[in-house]
Amino acid sequence: MSKFTFRVVWSIGFLMVLCMTTFAQTASLSGRITDQNGQPVLGATVQVKGLQVATASGADGNYSLSNVPVGNQVISVNAMGYGLDEQSIVINAGENSLNFSLIETSSDLDEIVVIGYGIAKKKQIAGSVASVGPKEFNKGVVSSPDQLLTGKVAGLTINRSSGDPTAGSTVQLRGPSSLTASSSPLYVIDGIVGASIDLVAPDDIVSMDIMKDASSTAIYGSRAANGVIFVTTKRGKAGKPVLAYSGYAASESISNRVNVLSADEHKQFVEEHGLTVSPVETGHNTDWQDEITRSGISHNHNLSLTGGSEGTRYNASINYFNNQGIVKRSNQERIVARLGVDQNAFDDRLKLSLNVANSLKKGSHVDYGIFNGAARFVPTSPVMLEDEQYAPYGGYFQVPGRTSYLNPVAMLNQRDENRENNTLLASLKADLTLTKGLTWSNVVSYQRNQYDKVYYMHRTDFDSKALGVGYAERDNYKNIDQIFESYLNYNLTKDVHNIEAMAGYSYQKTKNNDGLHARSTGFLSDDLGGNNLNLGTLPTGYNPYADTPYILESLLISYFGRVGYTFDDKYILSASLRRDGSSKFGSNNRWATFGSVSAAWRISEEEFMKDQELFSDLKLKAGYGTSGNQNIDPYRQILIFGPRDGQFLYNGEWVNAYGVNQNENPDLKWETTSMLNVGIDFEMWKGRFGGSIEYYQKETKDLLYEYDVPSPPYQFNRLLANGASMTNKGVEISLNAVVYRNENFSYNTSANFARNINEVGSLESNIENIGVSQRYEGGIGLEGWTGQTASIVLPGQPIGTFFVANYIGYDQATQKTKYLTPAGEVVTQDQISAPDDYMIMGHALPKFTYGWNNSFQYKSWDFNFFLRGVYGNQIFNATRADLSRLQQANVTNISKDAVEEGIFETPLIASSRFLEDGSFLRLDNATLGYTFKTDKIKYLNNARVYVSGQNLFTITNYTGVDPEVSLSGLAPGIDNRNYYPKTRSFLLGVNLTF
Repeated sequence: MSKFTFRVVWSIGFLMVLCMTTFAQTASLSGRITDQNGQPVLGATVQVKGLQVATASGADGNYSLSNVPVGNQVISVNAMGYGLDEQSIVINAGENSLNFSLIETSSDLDEIVVIGYGIAKKKQIAGSVASVGPKEFNKGVVSSPDQLLTGKVAGLTINRSSGDPTAGSTVQLRGPSSLTASSSPLYVIDGIVGASIDLVAPDDIVSMDIMKDASSTAIYGSRAANGVIFVTTKRGKAGKPVLAYSGYAASESISNRVNVLSADEHKQFVEEHGLTVSPVETGHNTDWQDEITRSGISHNHNLSLTGGSEGTRYNASINYFNNQGIVKRSNQERIVARLGVDQNAFDDRLKLSLNVANSLKKGSHVDYGIFNGAARFVPTSPVMLEDEQYAPYGGYFQVPGRTSYLNPVAMLNQRDENRENNTLLASLKADLTLTKGLTWSNVVSYQRNQYDKVYYMHRTDFDSKALGVGYAERDNYKNIDQIFESYLNYNLTKDVHNIEAMAGYSYQKTKNNDGLHARSTGFLSDDLGGNNLNLGTLPTGYNPYADTPYILESLLISYFGRVGYTFDDKYILSASLRRDGSSKFGSNNRWATFGSVSAAWRISEEEFMKDQELFSDLKLKAGYGTSGNQNIDPYRQILIFGPRDGQFLYNGEWVNAYGVNQNENPDLKWETTSMLNVGIDFEMWKGRFGGSIEYYQKETKDLLYEYDVPSPPYQFNRLLANGASMTNKGVEISLNAVVYRNENFSYNTSANFARNINEVGSLESNIENIGVSQRYEGGIGLEGWTGQTASIVLPGQPIGTFFVANYIGYDQATQKTKYLTPAGEVVTQDQISAPDDYMIMGHALPKFTYGWNNSFQYKSWDFNFFLRGVYGNQIFNATRADLSRLQQANVTNISKDAVEEGIFETPLIASSRFLEDGSFLRLDNATLGYTFKTDKIKYLNNARVYVSGQNLFTITNYTGVDPEVSLSGLAPGIDNRNYYPKTRSFLLGVNLTF
């Protein structure tokens, strides 16, 4: 029996013994929850205050609680959009009854939000927390749940730079904070740490709570430097079974195209300028972008069933999503199935929760090189030609001798890439109430991800690697994550004092890359693609497993605790501590400690505020904490041998050479982020207007970075080490208002604003004499641009600093572009020495981001629209640079912008000529819906239909396809030709509840 299994069995056994020896006299409580108009309130949380005894109201507003302790109790009811209601009641043996009437309000003070290893009322939290519910989620074709939050939370940047249905999003909270490790936040889904976001269908989400500052995230220690996003899904509720269906069908089209010349325009341009096009590339009218694109049809269906009794509750759902890409042969199909059972036992002192979720994603991916080809291929060229010389290419027109100039339609149809991702998560949670206010929780989870990719280049592919022989790759990996966590939660409320305490232990074992990467060539037929590599005939010396990665195993053991104190709902204090030990790091730095402290003062509860009516809530808060980032592969701290280039003769045979591929570093450790957060939360005019204003300072030290090192004494020329630093500081503002409301009409609005300033600190390592003063990033691989980069990582400057030649104009007489060097000398392109004559010319990170949401309701009609944007960033438009070769218009297409610019010198260096303003304002989505009255329909509780538009318009000065380019990595903000166009979608949807 493994240690992991032993710990689980021991804990569950001990839990069962305790639960059978702990009991108390209990009774039942039932009633109905309505709003001020007497209408039932669905999904209201009913809880015995101070106890883990709770339920939710059904569609008819009825609720039922069993095992309520006899005696004086306070029953609280909380529902989204309504004020908190609490009533005292004497519980007698047998059945008891209590009804509630909730008052609608915009106040979210009593909203319950998820925090690390527990829950809390929002008004009792001193850290930086944002909560988003289904009403605020983005509408439209959503391929991943994180896209529901795009633009909704101040400081949270979710960037999906293309319309590729198989592509994910880049998620960043409060700016970039790493040079090497991942900057993605930690996801906690229904209490399971690190669960895959792919396991959740958007329609199953109840709320998403975002923890921004270190005082909130420190409880997760070495994994939480980039913030934590809690995802809460639908659970079973006591009452009648509720069957719900939601679905939509959508049509998607390209929102913008590359602005290149048409066939007629291209013919006119080359004739006017005396250029000669090869006869074989003339006489046709081909719109290459039209040839590879289409209007895509997408649809989504979600079916869920919830119900049960007080003792046993269940939830089940299945989601099917089919996203047909706007590029031919690209698509994604996803099925997510979830099943949950909650069982109460031993007079409700024990609550068992079993959850199983499985996600299966299948997608067809396209080679992004087709987009560059569709822009550059001469529009007077044919797609196919019936000529023997093109028979080896499958009849597709190609230009021999130009290996970087490929027919995009041929590339699209002659390269197959199918991806499959199967993720399974099973978890069991046991909550045992040991005594009043004291709960012991045990969680065990098993997550397995199976990834399979099949890639095949046809024997007719123009690429020399595949032409005549075919080329196949197969990747098949399995990743397994096992977690066991055990923790105690204690809550004591007495008079004006409230004490909360939590302590726990965590064990996480991870095994990744359990599989292989194989390649093969020499196929006699394309019929089976890459599904049978054994059909290939490998050339001599070809190693089909040369790039197979090694298995990555790691172990994380943690001890953690938190204590909080609230006095009279006025003064709030909280502190946490976590001790992490990770096998990923060097023997000298396996363990680290992360802590936090926060405090809040609810000024509105003071006596001197009682007579005023302006503020219904006013809270000052401050917090400081540390958290870490261990998002690197295991074994980076040890000496690793592996295959090297070349072979040597041994005993008359040539054998592969082996050597050191990685240096050891016993001092390797995690990155540490410390953050100070201060802010003010407020509500005015009884919740009609409210919001928060926050300021933060975030410093990350011991950044992981790969340094060039001398060999010898090192056995390899690269070393991963700590030492660099980076800071982020900024302001975030979130506002919400009930502009107008009566019994027939309401208008609610909310807005957010975020300003972040990023700065790279030292790039020196913690190892003597090893460091760099700067590093060039953002390679631009255009023809003739050998070694050209557009970005620099430089102390004192932010990530995404553009370091290029300073373009000052074009001399029409000499037909040469002019540049200004750092020494003040005016030179021409051929006189520039890169990067010595380059200068800092702009920044990729925006000065601020913003979002504005508006919701209207008139009787049964509802309308919502959402605007978002960024301001003050630059984009290096390498696509425009590549399409500005006017002198080469006889062999490649050019852009209309380049024709208008009229510069005939071929650009060969990265310069500010191609830096553009990336600011934009986008109407992200607009939705109009109608809710039918169903009170006279026996089995139908709710019915709503809606139409929605997504990415309806964008206001920007950027001349490229879309200003929302990738902001990830060390060289963000580069539009480098290989893009998948953004989409504009219109959909029709329906929501039904039975």
